[in-house]
Amino acid sequence: MAEESNSVARNTKFNYDLKTKDWQLGEYWGFFVLNRNVSFLNTRQIITVTPTAENQNGKENIDLQTVVKGTYSMLLPVFYLGKGGNENFRIGFGFGVGTVNLQGTADFNDGIGLFTNAVVFNSGATFANKIDNLGRYSLLTTGNIDGDPYKAYLLSNLSTGNNLELLGAYSLLTGVSSGSIEPISYLIFAAASNGRLNPLEIYALSTLSKGKVNSRTNYAKSYYLFYELPLGPVTWRVGFGGPFYTQNQYTIDLTSFEMSLYTPIEI
Repeated sequence: MAEESNSVARNTKFNYDLKTKDWQLGEYWGFFVLNRNVSFLNTRQIITVTPTAENQNGKENIDLQTVVKGTYSMLLPVFYLGKGGNENFRIGFGFGVGTVNLQGTADFNDGIGLFTNAVVFNSGATFANKIDNLGRYSLLTTGNIDGDPYKAYLLSNLSTGNNLELLGAYSLLTGVSSGSIEPISYLIFAAASNGRLNPLEIYALSTLSKGKVNSRTNYAKSYYLFYELPLGPVTWRVGFGGPFYTQNQYTIDLTSFEMSLYTPIEI
């Protein structure tokens, strides 16, 4: 995921860092302990596309009506090359632990989820088969990162009883589909049901082209690489890093790149 590229308001962040004093261990190296706290809102998804002359790496930031937001905090010892104090050039690297809290939606099918869902739905021999096929396909392809057993049960038995209606209600109550429903998806399944489904059931089917992202951990591995250059009363810093961890066989990586001007406040 990426932030909205043309929005100054969304891309301007006010993060705060807490750090200890510098412990100079040698003439040109030392370390400090850094606590970095970040909030983020990612509204554009990076997906795989067909390489072109203008885009040879086959990656593109596209608005797929998905949103992931959250916070993370890192605590790590940082070793640097250079002299202590913010009036000196230095470069450093740290590795430690972090806490992460994120939630939102993502398209796990590179923007073609609606098309593939329509194909899967139409492959069923009976109407119940169509619903079951779509539910099981969604369970396999929309990423049950948080291991939600209730949703997994509903998707694996979607045509049974009132499970489809329960899925629609569950999606509304948990906010899983917030910002992710396209009108065309609802209209396609409304037409395909031919009056056999109520609005809540149609809504449930229209949510299945997107997946839920909901994750929290207190044990994420974290790293931070930085370069600092003093500019009079302030310091210019370029940094790269963030927390990363594995949950239910999915790798969650919140790496970010920053350029900032700062001045320390001693307390």
